[in-house]
This record gives sequence, C-alpha cells and structure tokens, in this order.
Amino acid sequence: MSANPDSRFRLAAAQVLEERATQITVLSKGVLDVTETDAAEQLWLASRRLRAALEVFRPCLGRSEYREGRTEARRISKAVGKRRDVDVAIAAYDGVREETDPAEAGGIDRVVAMLRREQATANRALAQVVHGRRMQAFRVRIEEIADSTVEADAADRANEYRPIEILPPELIALVSKRLEKLRQGATDSLETDGVEAQHRMRIAAERLRYSLELTGDALGTQAHTARRAARGLQDVLGEIRDCDLAVPPARKVITELENEDIATITERARGSRDLDPVLVQAAPNRSAYRGLELSIVHLAARRQMLFERFKRLWLEQSRQGVWVALETSLKVESSP
Repeated sequence: MSANPDSRFRLAAAQVLEERATQITVLSKGVLDVTETDAAEQLWLASRRLRAALEVFRPCLGRSEYREGRTEARRISKAVGKRRDVDVAIAAYDGVREETDPAEAGGIDRVVAMLRREQATANRALAQVVHGRRMQAFRVRIEEIADSTVEADAADRANEYRPIEILPPELIALVSKRLEKLRQGATDSLETDGVEAQHRMRIAAERLRYSLELTGDALGTQAHTARRAARGLQDVLGEIRDCDLAVPPARKVITELENEDIATITERARGSRDLDPVLVQAAPNRSAYRGLELSIVHLAARRQMLFERFKRLWLEQSRQGVWVALETSLKVESSP
C-alpha cells in the first residue's frame, strides 16, 4: 500500500467504487427475467469492472477491504456468468433453429430444452445472490470500502468525477503487468487450436482495457488508443469463446440420441443373428442428427471467421505500434 496516495486518486477511488456498486445494484433488479437476457450480460460486465476498479485502487485500500470487495465482485460475477453463458448458447441455437427444416429440428429443440433447464438452475442460484437483502448488504459493504479510501465524509465529496492525473507506482506496475500478459499470450492465441490460449487472452485484454479506463487520462493518448484496441480484442475473443461454449450441448444430445437409437435398434433386432441395415435406416432419431450436426458446423464456421478477424486485428494493432507505444508511455511514467 502506498504511504500517501494522491488525494485526487483517493477521491476517484471513492467515486468509482460507489458508482459501480450502484450500477450493479440497479442491474440486479431485472436480471432474473430470462426473456430479457441483456441484463445478465450487463451485470456480468459490471461485476468484472468492479473487480478491475478494486485492483486499480488497491494502493489506497486496506488488505481486508480489498479482499472483501474482490470476494463480493467475484461472487456476483460467477453466479451471473453461468446464467449469461447459457443465455448466449440458447440464443445461438434459436438462431440456427429459425433456418432449419422443421423435420430436422428435433435435435435442436432438445438441446434448447436442456439448456432451458440449465438456465432455470443457474437462475435459482443467481436469485440467491441478487435478492434484495443480499444486494443491500453488498452495496453497504462497497460503500464502506469506498469510504475507507478518503478522509472526508461522503457528503463532503465532489459530485463530479475528476480524472486521475497522478498514478501511484503500484498502478503503473499493474498496467505494465496487464500489457505484458496480453502480449505474452498472443503467440499461442494465433494458433488455430489455441482454444485455451485465446480464452486467457480474452481475459488479459479485458483486464488491460478496464485498467486503462481509469488510468488513461494520466497516461495520455497512447493509453486511450490501447484501451480501444483492447476492447476490440475482448469483443472478438469473447464471441469466439461463446462459440466454444455452445458446441458441447449439441454433442451431448447427439450422444444421447445415439444411445437411444442403439437401444431401439438392438431391441428390434432381438433374435436375429446379425443386424439388418434396414433397422439402422429406420432409427427413430435419424432426422434429428442432421439439424444438430449442421448447428455444430454453423458454430465452427462462425468461430473460424471470428478467428480470422482476431488475427487480422492483432496484426494490424501490432503493425500500428499500439502496444509498443503504451509500453513506452508506461516506462516514461515510471522513470524518476
């Protein structure tokens, strides 16, 4: 913890933490409505932005305040993230279902039904996290943490947010760490089979972006350019991750359909010395496979297009010197 962080930095900490706690509280009110899934997406992002703010303002937080705030943010993020991931998968299959021959849509309907059950389970878990009293306690605790960053009472603070102009050394080191993490992950992420590396790079881009949201005014134009670049990476890599998460449900249902057909065909062939191919052609679920396989093809093709977009984006950013410029800016700020 810094011995004496700049007073404006402390004031910004209080203002930002309170604002983000308020945003989360407001978004939580409509998040359980599964017919309007945008609220889950927004709450998920807001909880992650709160966690990023806690990291940025850690120099003026006590150890216990930081840990408690991070725990609160992670708890909300984890619960709403599970709901959000299911929402995205349902939307993907609903989109494919609209373009699928009704005769071949049975498997897709089965996937959506399975996902709806998962959505309901995730929603019940989320309800335990965002119910009125729990959210009230969350907001009070974050406000207490915000109060701990400044000497003046909340009523005496400036109403308008003042951009941070002086950064503690710890914060410059944090942004540098975030940048290094992003750049280190690029090599593996640019490989076609680098699925986990791409997921890690999405998180790295997100954390860099959110740290730059609060430090860009102090770091200069290079930081604002890098923030926009990080957001672009976060968006495209997030869509890639959504494609990856949507495929397993279809494969699971395909396995279930195969097992059902095997059991049915085996029963129909009981007493025969060998299996008559005619029985296979009459498998009950034969039309359902096609819709599911085409759904997987759709997701894989979309993922490939997004991956190519990601590669072009990263190479263009590197060619323009976005990350080198940010690195140089950070070195200047950290120099005596």
